[in-house]
Parts: sequence; structure tokens; C-alpha cells
Amino acid sequence: MYIKPIINTVYYFFPYAITSSQGIPHDINTMHELWGVTSYRKQNKYLSTACIMEMIAAMEEGEEKRLLTELQNKLLERYDKLSIKYHSEKASNENNSLVLG
Repeated sequence: MYIKPIINTVYYFFPYAITSSQGIPHDINTMHELWGVTSYRKQNKYLSTACIMEMIAAMEEGEEKRLLTELQNKLLERYDKLSIKYHSEKASNENNSLVLG
């Protein structure tokens, strides 16, 4: 089946595996609500998707890739810290409810 190329692309940073491994239900529920699946489809008749982390990994070695990998690692480290904070404080947070309802 041929799918015509699409101009509209949704770029995302964290692949589902990372979001899922962090165990933050708001993030996982948001993904399920938006897409209804456990992973993004690469392309459909409305849009295409692209994982920024995969795009960085596919780059040729060089200064640009090094800098982007460094930034990616900083973002991953920050996300890990936020995940730890979320999990350590969620039980004592009386306002802890799902973001989308």
C-alpha cells in the first residue's frame, strides 16, 4: 500500500519505552488518550511522526551530533530527576490527580 508523503510531521522527544519505564501515569495516560496505542505510528494518511532521539542517533558522527547528544543526555537526566520527585511526593500530594481529568 502506497501512502502519499505528508508535509505535517509530529516530532517527539521521548519514545514510549522511556515514558513507560519512568512509570509516570499522567504521561502514559496522555499518550494513550492522544494516540490510543502503546507506540507512535511512523506515518498515516494525516501525518508522520519522528522521534528526535532516533534522529540524533542516526546522524553522522561529528560536532553537531556530539552537542545534540550532550543536550539529549541533560534532558534525560532532568526527566529522571522529575520522575524521582514525582514518585517520592505523589502519596503526600492531596492534589495529585490526572492531568486530563
